[in-house]
Amino acid sequence: MRNLRNSSKKFLRTLRRAGAVTALFAPIALGACSSGSNTTPPASTLAPQQWPAALRSVLDHTPAPATDTIEVFVCDVPLPTSDPIYGTMTLRLPLDPATIATQLERGVTPFYATLSHGAYRPHFVAGSTLTMSESDTHDACVERALDASAPTTTVVLAVASAEHLESAPGGWGRPGTPCVQAPCPASTTRRAVYVGASDFHPDNGTTPLLDLIEHEIGHTLDLPHSGDATDGHASGLDLMSNSAAPRDVQPDRKDGQDTIAIDRVALGWLPDSTIAVATDAGGRFELAPSTGTTGIRLLVLPIDAQRFLTVEYLPKTGFDDFLPVGGIAVHRIDQSTSVCEHDPSAVNNAPCTGVDRQQVTLGGPAPHLELLSTPGQTWHVEGWDVTVRQTAEGGRATMQVEVNPTDR
Repeated sequence: MRNLRNSSKKFLRTLRRAGAVTALFAPIALGACSSGSNTTPPASTLAPQQWPAALRSVLDHTPAPATDTIEVFVCDVPLPTSDPIYGTMTLRLPLDPATIATQLERGVTPFYATLSHGAYRPHFVAGSTLTMSESDTHDACVERALDASAPTTTVVLAVASAEHLESAPGGWGRPGTPCVQAPCPASTTRRAVYVGASDFHPDNGTTPLLDLIEHEIGHTLDLPHSGDATDGHASGLDLMSNSAAPRDVQPDRKDGQDTIAIDRVALGWLPDSTIAVATDAGGRFELAPSTGTTGIRLLVLPIDAQRFLTVEYLPKTGFDDFLPVGGIAVHRIDQSTSVCEHDPSAVNNAPCTGVDRQQVTLGGPAPHLELLSTPGQTWHVEGWDVTVRQTAEGGRATMQVEVNPTDR
């Protein structure tokens, strides 16, 4: 998989995220009737102090920094090499760290600035080319790059001059060891990204494919995969799953898609004031796009102490303009100790947070692009019914959903 898990214990932030407020904006209950009923169920919500502990642990994640200085190194792979990730492939690209840094500054920096609504802007600088010996591995080259990085560098990006075997992952990213006091140099935290040369092949044009690097940078921010329980790349809905999914529809596409709401919560890009948490009474909710900036952008449906569902509206716009149709997406967020194989009997056992959190896309089959989009359409998921009542048509900027507990 693309993620190299880092099992270091995550520090919980001690302050509320900038801009978050304690009051919850009440979602709007509209008057359209459900089938067989003459009244609309109230949109019943929990006050913030009653929100589930599982959601709180995501809210308590350390927010993303405002910027990162990402130093680019090239790992010059010899021919032959004993590293099995390259196999016997003979292509070697004459990659230059300065050229790559310029390309990524032009592409990845604005991508993340748009994704975060200006909250995060990575900055790319040139490092150097590191010559690997025949016995060197790509991991060893990354460690050399970290040791050689500048004190102002917060993330190292190592790009190999050789392509990977088709059966091998395209790269990896890791958040490194938590750092309490900024600045946090990559040489200390070991925060890094590694990718092979495939996305920089001349056949891709003057701009390389960017989605894999965008995905791996997400891992350096401590974001997990999303998809199926056994395949973290099974979904096309999330940058942190199959980031190449947009290219299946738009062959010239360079960037990945948008990310899902819970990742925005973890990074401090989705304020508490735009979250609604349903009670067991359920009700109807007006959902604004989770990719937007206003309104109720995330609806949470509790399951138990370590799991909850997220319900969000993904419109067919922006980085998600490749979707067949905009609609409602549902994910199960699971921080149970079993999903990251923590010892449940340990005295100080912690939930599976950050890159260890499991985020499973529910509803239709992989790649999960068929969203809830038709009035009356219902998904039965984890003890809840989620039903579309009104779509974002005729100038409306929101979708109305009704949620009802079933076997809870």
